[in-house]
Amino acid sequence: MSGNWSDEDALIYPQISTHIEVTFDEMEVDSWGRKYPTYMIEIQTNDISFNLAHSRVKRRFSDFEWLRKRILSESPVHRRNIAPLPKRYLFSRINRDVIVEREHGLRLFLQNILQSETVLSDSCVHLLIQSTLSVPEILEWMKNPKRATSSAIILEGKETVMPERSSARKYTRPPSRTSDNRSLCPSIASDDFPSSPINIGT
Repeated sequence: MSGNWSDEDALIYPQISTHIEVTFDEMEVDSWGRKYPTYMIEIQTNDISFNLAHSRVKRRFSDFEWLRKRILSESPVHRRNIAPLPKRYLFSRINRDVIVEREHGLRLFLQNILQSETVLSDSCVHLLIQSTLSVPEILEWMKNPKRATSSAIILEGKETVMPERSSARKYTRPPSRTSDNRSLCPSIASDDFPSSPINIGT
């Protein structure tokens, strides 16, 4: 264990854990009249790198694509180990099987990238996963030299991304954040993350 932690600390403070779930939310229609699915990113964590311990944010597949491209452009070192995204399909080919495949693949992608200290230090990543700002709004925010901090934006809008029913796991946040006491937990079937029925129509 790191020198920052004593055996006594290990007994008092739990391991840092981040639980991630990505589930189908609803079908929406773009300006061309094409239907596309949106996905709900739910995060529960006691990691102090995150601004909110529990959040739910809706995103579409192209948002995940933008996030992956940004990570690769900012940190080329990740090219060797960053998880791939699920396959992209034509709008007309999106069906129940595609939705299920994407739910699984997008969750694995987030679990993969959020283990990186470099990724967790990127404000844009946090705005995408814990705020309602769209990608164009995030890009505009980046251009503003007098912009508010990402933490301020996320905390200001927390009422819109925190679940109505507070089912967050009761975590104690450790006094420091070290690589040997963090774990990115895989999704587990529990009351915290109920399975959402998929109804995308035909």
